[in-house]
Amino acid sequence: MSYQIYSHVLPSATPGTQRILKAHHFGEAGARPKVYFQAGLHADEWPGFLVLNRLIKLLKKADKADLIQGEIVIVPVANPIGLAQNFHGYIPGRFAFSDGGGNFNRNWPQLGSKVHKRIKDDVTGDAETNVTLIRKAIREELTLLPENTELQGMKKMLLALSMDADDIIDLHCSGEACMHAYVAQEFEDHFRPLLALLDANVGLSELETGAASFDETNVSVWRDLKAHYAHLVPWGSRSLTVELRGENDISEGLAQQDAKALFDYLILRDVVSGEAPIIDDSDVKYYPLDAMDLVKAPCAGIVCYHKTIGEEVEAGEEIGEVVNLMEDDVDTSSYPLIARTNGVFFARVQRRLVVYGESIAKIAGREHLAFREIGHLFED
Repeated sequence: MSYQIYSHVLPSATPGTQRILKAHHFGEAGARPKVYFQAGLHADEWPGFLVLNRLIKLLKKADKADLIQGEIVIVPVANPIGLAQNFHGYIPGRFAFSDGGGNFNRNWPQLGSKVHKRIKDDVTGDAETNVTLIRKAIREELTLLPENTELQGMKKMLLALSMDADDIIDLHCSGEACMHAYVAQEFEDHFRPLLALLDANVGLSELETGAASFDETNVSVWRDLKAHYAHLVPWGSRSLTVELRGENDISEGLAQQDAKALFDYLILRDVVSGEAPIIDDSDVKYYPLDAMDLVKAPCAGIVCYHKTIGEEVEAGEEIGEVVNLMEDDVDTSSYPLIARTNGVFFARVQRRLVVYGESIAKIAGREHLAFREIGHLFED
């Protein structure tokens, strides 16, 4: 049996307070492949908490049966700071209240240029030797990251647990949505089986979003180095963000279903010994992130949707309307929500009172949209 739990203490933000990150470890340290899971980096997105809880139960049984071949690290609650932001019963855990505010999944430290300086004189003609060299340099740079605040300490620890993993799987959710994922273009084929196991038919294919998110940060070093050394530096890490449907899609049935899918993926990647799952990925489709239409509210008011999540839509089609409650004439108070691309209506905000100009729905399109700017593809 190899199962261990480690508690990592974060810097104390205020007198008398102390928060921890709890990491569940399976397999021998350093064994390959290594897979890292976390949930709740956006602390108002909760389905992943229960999914990882159920995955840990499956892995404990596998560990007792001596079936763990690689290494698995699970952080089921990745953002205790955000969870503590309880404001009159509401947890607005997407943005930090301290450390200058900002989205918890933006502007993570980028180590590519620093790692390059460390390894540039030692790169060899052997790709595996280079992977070992790079991982060592990443660990050394991680130790130098500041932890002068609680948030800096949390980011540093999460990266220390994840950056040497072969696969990094970050669990999130949307307001209301079908299962979908954000996947780097380079990893579409690699993660296609995972999307199929999760019944995620929509994959948003991204290159450079400009967000410096957690999943991008874990692979940014390798992307930077491959630009210099091409095949001499293979992908030492691959990562993606999985959106586990909507905020309220939490149940024992869904959690067990999703946990089993993640467990089967570990078997597929030879991290856990077992019978490989049969995978049909014919329904998995990737859509360019710069083809995703962010439908904005044409006025403030109450939104009513005419299309359901997962439904195909066409450019020019009305997917819903926003009712302006301040109009004098109720007969002309409804303003249509118009799709600007052909594709799949896959996500929308959960609340129905919307603010003028905010993005309230997402359509996965197939062709580049001129108003979507590469490098600025995420709104906070």
